Amino acid sequence: MILADFHTHVGISRDGASSKVAELLAGMRRHRILYSVVFPIDERDPGPSYRHLNDRVIALVRRYPRLIGFMRLDPRAGKTALAELERCARAGLAGVKLHPRSEAFGPRHAAKLIGEIARRRLPVLLHTSHEANCRPAAWLPLFRMHPSLTVILAHGGKDRYEEAARMARNHRRIFIETSTLSCFRTRRILRLAGSAKVVFGSDRPYSDPAVEICKYQTVASKREQKRIFFDNARKIFPKISFKPVRPVIK
Repeated sequence: MILADFHTHVGISRDGASSKVAELLAGMRRHRILYSVVFPIDERDPGPSYRHLNDRVIALVRRYPRLIGFMRLDPRAGKTALAELERCARAGLAGVKLHPRSEAFGPRHAAKLIGEIARRRLPVLLHTSHEANCRPAAWLPLFRMHPSLTVILAHGGKDRYEEAARMARNHRRIFIETSTLSCFRTRRILRLAGSAKVVFGSDRPYSDPAVEICKYQTVASKREQKRIFFDNARKIFPKISFKPVRPVIK
């Protein structure tokens, strides 16, 4: 059983990828995933700092108790992004997704927004890779300014996976999610950072829970799997009771 999938999208992306809510919920039931973190995909008309798409996520989490909503924000929007953060936090969304490649921003652009996110004690799922603006170490000085901020490095930095692993190992509130990484890189991250710093993510629709679960069953011990699939989620969401709720699909 998996307590939380930290990386799922809803919507139709500009690149053609599609993720329907019914498919997400069916996959949760099939793979015994109790909760999924869900946020907007990269659609063509997201609204100011993703306002239109964040509204969709707000509606979904109110309808489906096993979905944990993250807002998506565009730091380039300045005061609009800050206002959207406040609006979505009041609506009950539990975290923030930032995608520095899609929105073409770096730590300098996101500094004020990160400060407000940290003040509200919301976790951040950050897209990381070897591409410009996405390298994990480029964000480290900003994260050091906010030591209470919880950060999840999505995709484990891709080609910068060892860099991401060292960051997670050395900083208490930095975690890694390894969707789309190879078994070799995932195993290496586990050895460098430890299983206490790794969380499960499927990156649906770009990957699939079956693939990502099989990967951990291949590279991690049963004890490590328990931490990755279940225990570490409680550290990131201490205010969520994770009580039994109604079935994912009636």
